[in-house]
Amino acid sequence: KGYLGAFEVTWEQTNPIDLDICTRCNKCIAVCPEQAIDYSYQIDLDKCRDHRQCVAACGEIRAIDFERNETVRSDRFDLIFDLSAQPVMTISQPPQGYFAPGRNPLDQALAAGKLTQLVGEFEKPKFFTYKESICAHSRSGIEGCNKCIDVCSTQAITADGDHVKVEPHLCMGCGGCATVCPSGAMGFAYPGVADMSTRLSVMLQTYLREGGTDACLLFHNASEGRDLIGKLGRRAALSLGLPARVIPFEIHHIATVGLELLLGSVALGASQVVLLAAGSEAPEYAAALKTQMGFAEEILLGLGYSGTHFSLIEAADSATLESALWDLTPATSCKPATFKLFNDKRTSLEFSFEHLAKLAPVPQEIITLSAGAPYGTLSVNQDTCTLCLACVGACPEKALLDNKETPQLRFIESNCVQCGICAKTCPENAITLTPRLLLTKEAKTPRVVNQAEVLGCTRCGKPLGTKRMIESMLSKLSTHSMFAAPGTLDRLKMCADCRVIDLMRTEQSISITDFKQ
Repeated sequence: KGYLGAFEVTWEQTNPIDLDICTRCNKCIAVCPEQAIDYSYQIDLDKCRDHRQCVAACGEIRAIDFERNETVRSDRFDLIFDLSAQPVMTISQPPQGYFAPGRNPLDQALAAGKLTQLVGEFEKPKFFTYKESICAHSRSGIEGCNKCIDVCSTQAITADGDHVKVEPHLCMGCGGCATVCPSGAMGFAYPGVADMSTRLSVMLQTYLREGGTDACLLFHNASEGRDLIGKLGRRAALSLGLPARVIPFEIHHIATVGLELLLGSVALGASQVVLLAAGSEAPEYAAALKTQMGFAEEILLGLGYSGTHFSLIEAADSATLESALWDLTPATSCKPATFKLFNDKRTSLEFSFEHLAKLAPVPQEIITLSAGAPYGTLSVNQDTCTLCLACVGACPEKALLDNKETPQLRFIESNCVQCGICAKTCPENAITLTPRLLLTKEAKTPRVVNQAEVLGCTRCGKPLGTKRMIESMLSKLSTHSMFAAPGTLDRLKMCADCRVIDLMRTEQSISITDFKQ
């Protein structure tokens, strides 16, 4: 495990010959009567008959030890050259400084050439931003959202209590974590959505101003994707080439294209958005991108925008890419917006929702979304909820609120990211989540989802608590031996002061004057 300059390696030394000490003098090979040692400088223990002539031949070097007790060893290394048939590090995208070319001699030679170039000091850019205050990973040990951990192809993101921790030396800047993050706690540092929005707006406005229609944005990376686009351009003389309505847009990694950029592109005037996976992308990203495209498509179709607006094309050659692009059918678009997107995810989405809903062919107030969507509502079973407000303290997005004036549970739908922490925290299992998108102003307004009658002290009338909570407490304590005496259970309906007064008036107290010498 580890990264460039700080790899930690643990291995088991099971053979009597320690390769770290062995000088490869070949004396042990010459003296072994069973020829149990070859030029791998390891002893074949099935052939060895314990003559120990190799030990004597090794002499003061002491590289051969049949009585070794410590077999597990570890050390730190700057670089790793793994010549195993299958890489030891099995993650989709291994860290920089780790080379695993397999058994092919040519691949090994090329990898060795790259390895020898890694000399000196290296500056590692930090690709991500993280706001732990709005992270919905966990609260009080109850897990909610793990999407960034699940999608990371480098295993750079791990759980860290109620939040997550990112190892910047392992992060390769794919941006997949920012794409799947429902709250925007995880973001892509540069170029951010605001920077890409400026470029997108200029390109789309120029295209439309010059008479272009049905603009199709093609997001691709700067390596294989750029090469495929170049080859497709050179194919134009022999075949169809790149469709005129397709606008290539180069980005660092296609995994950075999240829901806010998908819907934002359509709001800015695009008819379709296509992502090109040219082969180097980890498999985790394809599934994540298709999920985000599914949510975006549900929103547009719900508003009456017909056609397929989002596609992921997996193409390793220009012919496959060309065929897929020409098979695309233009989808319904809208009048371009004049705003620019923000780096804040939820704010960008709100602007896009408002623009798309305003110009929607079929205006809607509520759009049903699939499970896992970052927007939704919740319902509270008022028959079981005691208004303990544990959900309010657990909600990381301030979507659930109390009321200081009266026992109420309120909900702001636009803040909810459907992480589920509130439902898991609720001791009565009274909360149910429902993914959907509410497009009216009520989404940002606190609404009451449960309220309770206040029960006052039976002696003085001072507010004591909610009626349901006190009734639940009395029901659970009614069979307890401490409350078996008459009247003791009724004291729980009193405030603290009245409880003491009642105790002093009704209890048969013993006074020191009752005792005689």
